[in-house]
Amino acid sequence: MKKDLNGKITRGTQRTLDAFFEAITALLAEKPFADISVNELCEHAGYPRATFYNYFEDRDDLLAYCWTALSRQADLADLASTAPEHRIDTALDAMADLLESNTELLRAILRNNSSEGPLFSSLHGFIERQAREIIRTCIDRDRFTLPADLIADHYANTVMLVLDWAYLRGHTLTREQLHDYAHTLLRGVE
Repeated sequence: MKKDLNGKITRGTQRTLDAFFEAITALLAEKPFADISVNELCEHAGYPRATFYNYFEDRDDLLAYCWTALSRQADLADLASTAPEHRIDTALDAMADLLESNTELLRAILRNNSSEGPLFSSLHGFIERQAREIIRTCIDRDRFTLPADLIADHYANTVMLVLDWAYLRGHTLTREQLHDYAHTLLRGVE
Protein backbone atom coordinates (compact mmCIF):
# COMPACT_ATOMS: atom_id res chain seq x y z
CA MET A 1 0.00 0.00 0.00
CA LYS A 2 1.31 3.41 -0.89
CA LYS A 3 -0.09 5.18 2.19
CA ASP A 4 1.46 4.60 5.59
CA LEU A 5 -1.36 3.58 7.89
CA ASN A 6 0.81 3.37 10.99
CA GLY A 7 0.87 7.11 11.54
CA LYS A 8 -1.93 9.61 11.91
CA ILE A 9 -4.44 9.35 9.09
CA THR A 10 -6.22 12.50 7.94
CA ARG A 11 -9.99 12.56 7.62
CA GLY A 12 -9.62 12.96 3.86
CA THR A 13 -7.39 9.89 3.63
CA GLN A 14 -9.78 7.88 5.79
CA ARG A 15 -12.75 9.01 3.69
CA THR A 16 -10.96 7.88 0.51
CA LEU A 17 -9.95 4.53 2.04
CA ASP A 18 -13.51 4.00 3.27
CA ALA A 19 -14.92 4.78 -0.18
CA PHE A 20 -12.68 2.20 -1.86
CA PHE A 21 -13.37 -0.32 0.91
CA GLU A 22 -17.12 0.12 0.43
CA ALA A 23 -16.75 -0.02 -3.35
CA ILE A 24 -14.90 -3.32 -3.38
CA THR A 25 -17.16 -4.96 -0.80
CA ALA A 26 -20.27 -3.86 -2.71
CA LEU A 27 -18.86 -5.14 -5.99
CA LEU A 28 -17.72 -8.43 -4.43
CA ALA A 29 -21.31 -9.00 -3.33
CA GLU A 30 -22.32 -8.69 -7.00
CA LYS A 31 -19.54 -10.44 -8.93
CA PRO A 32 -16.29 -12.39 -8.68
CA PHE A 33 -13.11 -10.55 -7.74
CA ALA A 34 -11.55 -11.47 -11.10
CA ASP A 35 -14.33 -9.58 -12.90
CA ILE A 36 -13.90 -6.31 -10.99
CA SER A 37 -11.89 -3.65 -12.78
CA VAL A 38 -10.09 -0.64 -11.35
CA ASN A 39 -12.42 1.54 -13.45
CA GLU A 40 -15.47 -0.03 -11.76
CA LEU A 41 -13.93 0.47 -8.34
CA CYS A 42 -13.23 4.12 -9.07
CA GLU A 43 -16.69 4.71 -10.49
CA HIS A 44 -18.32 3.04 -7.50
CA ALA A 45 -16.10 4.92 -5.01
CA GLY A 46 -16.55 8.24 -6.77
CA TYR A 47 -12.82 8.87 -7.28
CA PRO A 48 -10.64 9.05 -10.41
CA ARG A 49 -8.14 6.30 -11.32
CA ALA A 50 -5.27 8.61 -10.32
CA THR A 51 -6.57 8.65 -6.75
CA PHE A 52 -6.82 4.87 -6.72
CA TYR A 53 -3.19 4.59 -7.83
CA ASN A 54 -2.10 7.21 -5.27
CA TYR A 55 -3.29 4.79 -2.58
CA PHE A 56 -2.93 1.30 -4.05
CA GLU A 57 -0.61 -0.56 -6.40
CA ASP A 58 -3.46 -2.64 -7.83
CA ARG A 59 -6.69 -4.46 -6.90
CA ASP A 60 -4.77 -7.00 -4.83
CA ASP A 61 -3.25 -4.18 -2.80
CA LEU A 62 -6.75 -2.81 -2.14
CA LEU A 63 -7.82 -6.28 -1.08
CA ALA A 64 -4.89 -6.49 1.36
CA TYR A 65 -5.96 -3.14 2.80
CA CYS A 66 -9.51 -4.47 3.22
CA TRP A 67 -8.26 -7.45 5.23
CA THR A 68 -6.22 -5.10 7.42
CA ALA A 69 -9.21 -2.80 7.91
CA LEU A 70 -11.44 -5.74 8.86
CA SER A 71 -8.84 -7.17 11.23
CA ARG A 72 -8.80 -3.92 13.17
CA GLN A 73 -12.37 -4.73 14.14
CA ALA A 74 -11.20 -7.87 15.97
CA ASP A 75 -10.52 -7.30 19.66
CA LEU A 76 -7.10 -8.89 20.12
CA ALA A 77 -5.36 -6.12 22.05
CA ASP A 78 -5.29 -7.91 25.42
CA LEU A 79 -4.38 -11.36 24.15
CA ALA A 80 -0.89 -11.29 25.69
CA SER A 81 -2.38 -10.52 29.12
CA THR A 82 -4.81 -13.46 28.85
CA ALA A 83 -3.88 -16.60 30.78
CA PRO A 84 -1.95 -18.98 28.47
CA GLU A 85 -4.59 -21.70 28.71
CA HIS A 86 -7.25 -19.29 27.41
CA ARG A 87 -5.30 -17.57 24.62
CA ILE A 88 -6.38 -19.87 21.82
CA ASP A 89 -10.03 -19.52 22.84
CA THR A 90 -9.67 -15.73 23.07
CA ALA A 91 -8.03 -15.50 19.63
CA LEU A 92 -10.58 -17.90 18.13
CA ASP A 93 -13.46 -15.92 19.64
CA ALA A 94 -12.11 -12.59 18.37
CA MET A 95 -11.76 -13.93 14.83
CA ALA A 96 -15.15 -15.65 15.01
CA ASP A 97 -16.71 -12.37 16.23
CA LEU A 98 -15.22 -10.61 13.23
CA LEU A 99 -16.58 -13.19 10.81
CA GLU A 100 -19.99 -13.23 12.49
CA SER A 101 -20.26 -9.44 12.48
CA ASN A 102 -19.79 -9.56 8.70
CA THR A 103 -21.98 -12.61 8.02
CA GLU A 104 -24.22 -11.04 5.38
CA LEU A 105 -21.27 -9.63 3.46
CA LEU A 106 -19.43 -12.94 3.72
CA ARG A 107 -22.46 -14.83 2.38
CA ALA A 108 -22.87 -12.42 -0.53
CA ILE A 109 -19.19 -12.68 -1.37
CA LEU A 110 -19.28 -16.49 -1.14
CA ARG A 111 -22.14 -16.58 -3.65
CA ASN A 112 -19.92 -14.91 -6.24
CA ASN A 113 -16.44 -16.07 -5.27
CA SER A 114 -15.36 -19.66 -4.86
CA SER A 115 -13.75 -20.49 -1.54
CA GLU A 116 -10.98 -22.02 -3.68
CA GLY A 117 -10.45 -18.84 -5.74
CA PRO A 118 -7.97 -15.96 -5.46
CA LEU A 119 -10.14 -13.84 -3.16
CA PHE A 120 -10.31 -16.47 -0.44
CA SER A 121 -6.70 -17.52 -0.99
CA SER A 122 -5.80 -13.93 -0.19
CA LEU A 123 -8.08 -13.94 2.87
CA HIS A 124 -6.68 -17.27 4.09
CA GLY A 125 -3.13 -16.00 3.71
CA PHE A 126 -3.92 -12.82 5.60
CA ILE A 127 -5.70 -14.61 8.47
CA GLU A 128 -2.91 -17.15 8.77
CA ARG A 129 -0.23 -14.43 8.90
CA GLN A 130 -2.22 -12.45 11.47
CA ALA A 131 -2.91 -15.53 13.58
CA ARG A 132 0.77 -16.54 13.51
CA GLU A 133 1.88 -13.08 14.61
CA ILE A 134 -0.74 -12.91 17.35
CA ILE A 135 -0.03 -16.39 18.66
CA ARG A 136 3.76 -16.04 18.27
CA THR A 137 3.70 -13.06 20.64
CA CYS A 138 1.84 -14.90 23.38
CA ILE A 139 3.15 -18.48 23.28
CA ASP A 140 4.12 -19.67 26.74
CA ARG A 141 7.68 -20.50 25.68
CA ASP A 142 8.53 -22.31 28.92
CA ARG A 143 5.70 -24.76 28.41
CA PHE A 144 7.07 -26.38 25.24
CA THR A 145 10.31 -27.97 24.09
CA LEU A 146 9.54 -27.20 20.44
CA PRO A 147 10.47 -23.83 18.88
CA ALA A 148 7.86 -21.15 19.59
CA ASP A 149 7.59 -20.23 15.90
CA LEU A 150 6.76 -23.82 14.98
CA ILE A 151 4.10 -24.01 17.70
CA ALA A 152 2.67 -20.64 16.62
CA ASP A 153 2.40 -21.89 13.03
CA HIS A 154 0.68 -25.07 14.21
CA TYR A 155 -1.77 -23.16 16.41
CA ALA A 156 -2.48 -20.58 13.68
CA ASN A 157 -3.09 -23.29 11.08
CA THR A 158 -5.43 -25.10 13.47
CA VAL A 159 -7.37 -21.93 14.30
CA MET A 160 -7.65 -21.19 10.57
CA LEU A 161 -8.79 -24.74 9.84
CA VAL A 162 -11.57 -24.53 12.44
CA LEU A 163 -12.68 -21.05 11.25
CA ASP A 164 -12.63 -22.22 7.63
CA TRP A 165 -14.70 -25.27 8.51
CA ALA A 166 -17.28 -23.24 10.41
CA TYR A 167 -17.55 -20.03 8.40
CA LEU A 168 -16.36 -20.67 4.86
CA ARG A 169 -17.51 -24.24 4.41
CA GLY A 170 -20.83 -23.60 6.11
CA HIS A 171 -20.76 -25.98 9.08
CA THR A 172 -22.70 -24.27 11.84
CA LEU A 173 -20.84 -24.58 15.12
CA THR A 174 -21.46 -23.09 18.54
CA ARG A 175 -18.61 -21.29 20.28
CA GLU A 176 -18.25 -24.26 22.58
CA GLN A 177 -17.89 -26.54 19.56
CA LEU A 178 -15.34 -24.16 17.98
CA HIS A 179 -13.29 -24.33 21.18
CA ASP A 180 -13.69 -28.10 21.49
CA TYR A 181 -12.63 -28.68 17.85
CA ALA A 182 -9.56 -26.45 18.23
CA HIS A 183 -8.51 -28.06 21.52
CA THR A 184 -9.06 -31.57 20.18
CA LEU A 185 -6.91 -30.83 17.14
CA LEU A 186 -4.21 -29.18 19.28
CA ARG A 187 -3.87 -31.97 21.86
CA GLY A 188 -0.79 -33.25 20.03
CA VAL A 189 1.24 -30.29 21.36
CA GLU A 190 -0.62 -29.57 24.60
